[in-house]
Amino acid sequence: MERTRTRCLGKISGTLSLLSLAACNMVVGLNKLSVEVISSDGGASSSTDPGADVAATPGVDGGSPAESDGATGMDAAVGECTTNAECTERATAAAIDAGVGDASDGGSPVSPAVCVKPEGRCVPLLSEDCDGVTGDYSNDDAIVLATLFSTKGTQAATNLPRQRSATLAAEEINAAGGIPAPTPQGNSRPMVMISCDESTDLMRVAKHLVTDLHVPAIVGPNTSQDTLDLSNKMTVARGTLMMTPTAVASSISDLLDEDLTWLMVPSDVQRAPLMMQQINDLEKKITADRGVDSVKLGIIFRNDALGAGTRTSLNSLILNDKPLSDPVNAGSAAGNVKIDGYDFKQADQDPIVAKYRDFAPDIVVLAGTAEIVTKIMTPLEQQWQNATHRPYYVVIDSVKVPELIAAVTASADLRRRVRGTGITPGARSSAVYGAFSLDYLSRYGTTPSASGMGPSYDATYAIAYALAATNGSAVSGGAIAKGLRKISGGAMSIEVGGQKVLAAFQKLASGETITGIGTFGPLEWDTNGAVVGGTIEMWCIGAPTATPAYQSSGLTFDVKSQTFAGAYTQCGP
Repeated sequence: MERTRTRCLGKISGTLSLLSLAACNMVVGLNKLSVEVISSDGGASSSTDPGADVAATPGVDGGSPAESDGATGMDAAVGECTTNAECTERATAAAIDAGVGDASDGGSPVSPAVCVKPEGRCVPLLSEDCDGVTGDYSNDDAIVLATLFSTKGTQAATNLPRQRSATLAAEEINAAGGIPAPTPQGNSRPMVMISCDESTDLMRVAKHLVTDLHVPAIVGPNTSQDTLDLSNKMTVARGTLMMTPTAVASSISDLLDEDLTWLMVPSDVQRAPLMMQQINDLEKKITADRGVDSVKLGIIFRNDALGAGTRTSLNSLILNDKPLSDPVNAGSAAGNVKIDGYDFKQADQDPIVAKYRDFAPDIVVLAGTAEIVTKIMTPLEQQWQNATHRPYYVVIDSVKVPELIAAVTASADLRRRVRGTGITPGARSSAVYGAFSLDYLSRYGTTPSASGMGPSYDATYAIAYALAATNGSAVSGGAIAKGLRKISGGAMSIEVGGQKVLAAFQKLASGETITGIGTFGPLEWDTNGAVVGGTIEMWCIGAPTATPAYQSSGLTFDVKSQTFAGAYTQCGP
């Protein structure tokens, strides 16, 4: 199997030409960079660099013409190339001339680049935000896609596994031969995946992917706000499709997006019935256990689309036998409900922590990401002054992070007071998720544990299926959107995964419709790109070993039928 690795070490001199800069992928101050090359037989090589993650990159033969100043790191001379290989050769030669790269381990310095059509313009695949690529990018029939997650900072621990899940799907698709040929006489098309980080500069990385490379589709972003921002400012105008595996803001489905922005999991509004049911169950428990007539509720939300969506989804909550807006609750300064947003970019959240320490709520809803654990929940627990009780926490799936496990490890009492809503495989998807878990374990040596991993894997397969369903059309976001409508409602159900991908391709390429089954449910969307079904569970944190772990409480809610099943049982011990 062919394997080539590139490492850019140290800082790049400001005297390097733009071409030489591209040869090191415009990475300034990055200590190391790994590039994976996938051989033409579809096999995947593994990076020996533990810091490298590979992801998806879009097709270079589709999309709309780039702006004349859109080249990243290379001169945008129209007609300067005809093949991907010559672009990579030029960039690599420049890297060698500049002394960039390290061949001491037997590899050769490689700067992967593609010839973007129809301009005939060389563009590097990697950038200061995109540090990994997998797939045979030298193949001129390659379809370049991308993953876009926050893989640096506080969210890295949950987003790197999501990135790897999407990459795993691409590797499996390539191992099966890639996307079917558009004509009987044509060649199958490998899927090339670029791994990109959105946390440093969202618009910069989006420009590289959308304007420069013309990617037809992106798996990501991971946050609702970034999904809305990219849709409104760049991807819709450029015709790029996005499938976000973790965003939940219901406002995403209301976008005027030309059918180009899709959710992979139920929205905040779809999850709200289960969250409100649990708040009311806790209300009954607290009034009975403490002999009180009313309870106090705090709602603390990240002041963006994710948090605001969860907050507004609770507007119909009935608490203390009154609507949330009643003076008894949130309708007066002396009410039993406090609602506060927070700026997640602030270094600390001391004012909110102090406010809720003094308010001493019985129940606290937390709608945020990892920072809500470290900056609000943990300090609140440390400063708590009420001697009679501590609060129960009701959280959302994006709070299901390693930071929460760390917070409850030292306190069994806190662990028992935390519960949250999140997706879980439905009856038709349990075996699919099990197969994905084994494949992920085999590829990366660990079992899936972070939320959003299955949906990231499903999104990549959904895009591949859509490409197969529209293989007579030019590769574009619009064509993929049309193809996505062909993977639900069919007579034959086909699960995502390497074992069934050829069967799916065969049906779709022949013009048939299938029913795709993902790791968490059917691949089915409404006319606005929101998922139609799915199973929501109430999870809790058990302690099967010295390290606590997320587990199901046994209570679920079916989104499509609007029915509850099971009952909440506290994870033990």
